[in-house]
Amino acid sequence: MTIIDALKSSELFGILKTEHLEKVSAVCREESYQEGVMIFNAGNEATDLYVLTDGRVALETEVRPVPDRPAIPIAVEVVTKGGSFGWSAVVEPNVYTLSARCITNCAVLAIKGDILRTAMADDTGLGFELMKHLARLARLRLVETRVRLTSGLGLLLLGKELGAAE
Repeated sequence: MTIIDALKSSELFGILKTEHLEKVSAVCREESYQEGVMIFNAGNEATDLYVLTDGRVALETEVRPVPDRPAIPIAVEVVTKGGSFGWSAVVEPNVYTLSARCITNCAVLAIKGDILRTAMADDTGLGFELMKHLARLARLRLVETRVRLTSGLGLLLLGKELGAAE
């Protein structure tokens, strides 16, 4: 599969015109990671946006339900083939908001955020389409994070707090 084919089948770039796909493909590089590897950590400078071409990646955040105890990683979402992650590389302040851990061996297309931002500024049509879909992706991740934190852990913590207040 070519880089353009991989971009066409991705959730983020699949909506782009051929001319835009060609511009993006020119700045992509292929990388691979082994199972268990952290591709990036929350709080780090966001340098790359990724498109997963093979494998599965868990997007994680850490919670500390008990003060003075170790933080617990919680998977917010599992990215599968065609999914994108690392959108913070395109959105200021360019700091990753989640961590990305390989659940399996993975292959990705990595795109330098600064180069992509320049291409988006130079071609406003490309910039508008990508920002529209990045905003949608960020919104979905926020909703997923909220659901995961409130469905189990959040209710457990609330129960403890209410029990402590009695």
